[in-house]
Amino acid sequence: MERGWLRRGHHLILWCLIAGILALAGQLTVQAGPEPEVVITSKAVTYETELLAGEVRVPVIAGLSDSELEGFLNSQWEMEIKEFVEAIGVEAEAFRRELGEESKHWLPFQAYVDFRIGYLDERFVSVPMVYYCYTGGAHGMSFQVSTNIDLAEGTRLNLEDLFLPGYDWAGAITEEVNRQRAANADYYFDETMAETVILSDHPFYLTAQGVVVYFGLYEIAPYSTGIPEFVVPYEYLWEGLKTEIQAIAEVK
Repeated sequence: MERGWLRRGHHLILWCLIAGILALAGQLTVQAGPEPEVVITSKAVTYETELLAGEVRVPVIAGLSDSELEGFLNSQWEMEIKEFVEAIGVEAEAFRRELGEESKHWLPFQAYVDFRIGYLDERFVSVPMVYYCYTGGAHGMSFQVSTNIDLAEGTRLNLEDLFLPGYDWAGAITEEVNRQRAANADYYFDETMAETVILSDHPFYLTAQGVVVYFGLYEIAPYSTGIPEFVVPYEYLWEGLKTEIQAIAEVK
């Protein structure tokens, strides 16, 4: 299936830590509506070998009117997680070959993947996923990736797609992020405050409360802060939001 608009142009970063593995089990349903048809469940896979230990939870979406899109999303999620785990396994094997018996002190390497539902209904799906690995050293590393899809259009959403043409969404979001950072300045690097600029490809996910923008480890804060996230309330962006995004806030 050709879905160029959904293909990610980057490989999952191997050196990546969990700010907190997001435990989620069982069936997750839409946040709005009494009898949702679109659901996401989790499929758990456990690894326990001399080289690799861990557990991944793969999201599985069902109930979409577009069965082709449904199949693509499920295969895409499964493929990306599988590639991540396999890459850690390859690295562990190379590590063992290089260090021999000494490698036993560090092995098995660890790999975990988990997800949560930012927002889900018959129009939008927004799923942030955290990839964690430990390959020796003082601590592991993590990386967060979000899937944001307009199900009606069958397209991947960028930040600018949430807003009306001409609205300074980048300025509004940047201002709110910097306000929240200033209110908790001890958690962030001082020198990055003036450098924070939100662009169309900035990572984000949707919730019923607002647009959540986030940053990678060490990008604007020390390791102890984890993956920094900022909820920008819909009310703050209301005049610039498209009506279908405003509807998310109205049904919360």
